[in-house]
Amino acid sequence: MRKIIVIQALLFLCASAFCQEVVSTGSITASTSSTTASTGSTGTESSDTAEQLSFTEEPMEEVAPDDAFIDLLKTAVIPEIHPLDTIEETPPSHIAISFVSDEALAKPQVEAFRKMYLSPKWSALLRTYLESAMEYRLYVRKAVQDAKMPEMLEYLPVVESNYKTNAKSSSGAIGMWQFMANSVWPFLTLNDFVDERLDPWKSTEAALKKLTDNYNFFNDWLLAIGAYNCGVGAMNRAIKRAGGVKDFWYLAEGGFLSKQTAEYVPKLIAIADLAINSQYYGIDIPSHDEEFELLENEKNGNFDYITVKKAYSINQLAQEMRLDSATLKRLNPSYTMGMTHPSKASEIRLPLGMKQSAQDALANMTPVEFPIKYTVVAGDSLWSISRKYKTTVSAICELNGIKENAILKIGKILYIPSK
Repeated sequence: MRKIIVIQALLFLCASAFCQEVVSTGSITASTSSTTASTGSTGTESSDTAEQLSFTEEPMEEVAPDDAFIDLLKTAVIPEIHPLDTIEETPPSHIAISFVSDEALAKPQVEAFRKMYLSPKWSALLRTYLESAMEYRLYVRKAVQDAKMPEMLEYLPVVESNYKTNAKSSSGAIGMWQFMANSVWPFLTLNDFVDERLDPWKSTEAALKKLTDNYNFFNDWLLAIGAYNCGVGAMNRAIKRAGGVKDFWYLAEGGFLSKQTAEYVPKLIAIADLAINSQYYGIDIPSHDEEFELLENEKNGNFDYITVKKAYSINQLAQEMRLDSATLKRLNPSYTMGMTHPSKASEIRLPLGMKQSAQDALANMTPVEFPIKYTVVAGDSLWSISRKYKTTVSAICELNGIKENAILKIGKILYIPSK
């Protein structure tokens, strides 16, 4: 409102000044006319000039300024013009990581891995690892939270396998959590038909149980995590060599641990720090908090299950259920032969809401029988074996999880289906 009054006042002043100028001009013109008349100028020229200046014959009355209004203008304050205010965003703060001290976060070993993963190449890879396994990652997060374990364990599969469920190391460790064959008991099942190291859900439960056992033994999470890599025995021997000091950093920096284990924990801390504080570090690693809040179906391990006690083909079951066979195989990756165990109880994981459909399908299926366990010898081929036992190459391949053009190694065990 005050701005409008000021503008009106300025317009009034401009108008007053214009009128005064016109009045002054008219007065001068009138004087000139009078002077011309007094010198005796006559004729057409004088008449034309008079007509041109005839509006001055009745000079306008000079408007006296309004002193009160002028005083008001003197006191009026014209507001300063500023650019539009911009809201300054508060920079994201660093979020503390449970069971990891500020001193540990500042360790040179941690900083080295953090710097590596902040590079464009490695930050892109880290994002790829975490995003490609998002459904398993959210399940791990929930399992870790439910067990009240350190939140950084969500990122341990990155260190172990880059979150790849079928990863296999040069030393023979398999799966997302990289269990060795000699370390599966009593956590997982491993036999000719089943390898639960390949099951991301069961192996997660097993890994967290193993880590809990480690913590109960050492009463220190960093030692427990380090022992997951090198083994409880190796960690205990390192502690004894260090004079009984139960401190991971002391053991790592003092050379009491192998290089692999000494780098194992710092790498995990760096990855967890970057993922949890991605906004702070300015890297693109979505946390999927909204998805985690919803946690629907297989994202949080909510499935239907059905138990069988004979060998049933996973592929055939999917066909009977009118379900994509790749989906059912993905939910049951531990059945390495493509079927359940022929004599032990086996649990088949199903999409939520499909238990009845599976039961109906199984009622129409005949379980696979295993009359023969055959050992490959020199000169064998799939065709010759199928002819010998009066079956088909495709039946042998499906039962054993191999391709029809596979080259058989001497000593390989093949299961021959019934006729």
